[in-house]
Amino acid sequence: MNDTSTTPDLKAADSTYVMDKRLGAIAMIISATGMGLVGTFSRGATDGLIPDDKAVIGSFLASGRMLTGLVGFTVLLLVTRKTALFRATRLSPAIVMGGISIGLSLGCYISSTLLTTIANAVFLIYTGPLFCTILARIFRKERISPLSGLFLLIVFIGMLMTIGIIDYTDGSFSFGLDLSVSSSDYPKKTLGDLLGLLSGVFYGMALFFNGYRKDVDSIVRGAWNFVWASVAALGMALILRPWHGVSAFTGSNWGSAALLFIFSGLVALGFLVVAGRNLPAVEMSTISYWECPVAVICGMLIFHEQLTPIGMIGGALIVGGGFAPIIVDALARAGKRSVATA
Repeated sequence: MNDTSTTPDLKAADSTYVMDKRLGAIAMIISATGMGLVGTFSRGATDGLIPDDKAVIGSFLASGRMLTGLVGFTVLLLVTRKTALFRATRLSPAIVMGGISIGLSLGCYISSTLLTTIANAVFLIYTGPLFCTILARIFRKERISPLSGLFLLIVFIGMLMTIGIIDYTDGSFSFGLDLSVSSSDYPKKTLGDLLGLLSGVFYGMALFFNGYRKDVDSIVRGAWNFVWASVAALGMALILRPWHGVSAFTGSNWGSAALLFIFSGLVALGFLVVAGRNLPAVEMSTISYWECPVAVICGMLIFHEQLTPIGMIGGALIVGGGFAPIIVDALARAGKRSVATA
């Protein structure tokens, strides 16, 4: 799968481009905020629907978000005059699977935000780097250092705590998933947690596949990602048939859906391209975690969600375990620069 293609014009452009880190940071904050509002807009779009409809509606909302993003990236291709580069770029299985994985991840994630707490949903999708690392170890034989292994273990334990496999009740720890756990607010909470975990698996697959074909221009790749993400989300909708819920949409539901499509789709993902162009990967990844507090704060202030102590610890372990390698890498780079300039 290590196929490559040559893009001399892109390489020449990249060699002369100077990053605007201030613009990149602002763009990444806007993008992460839009991502963090996915659950809030999705709940507005499905207000009044029964839980069974909410369990499958994520595929429809994901389709709208992906198609809106595709329109936006098509405009970007035209504005940046990269349509010829788009046509000339050789499609590969990695590009196709990266887009499909993103579409499936978002479909599962949106339904998860509707069936369980927004905090659980956002924490569980951030298990993606864990699954990406496992796939890279198996298929690319990438080495996992002891420190990286420790961080992965922290994320794994946090995931078990978030979905309730590790719990603390009546003064003692318990182990195992109780499929009967539910509440009046979340009658299908267990299904929501499992969909959240599945969204993390697909997100990890997307990260893994995006590790290939790094020669492809970011806007071109973004356009192809949206093409295949739209195909995957639409295919998911055809299988799950969320039409009963869609037919019950009111004007208010459609308004919230439009906000999801535009702000959490076109705006958030469009600014992600700007951030990717103007920020190093480490800084971009660091700011992306802003999505988590945005989602959790919205859940608490708008929907009056209460995090259990064990859930808070699990979420902190997921975010901390995912965030720690970024900090370690940044410190290592800073150390090398200081040695080089000494």
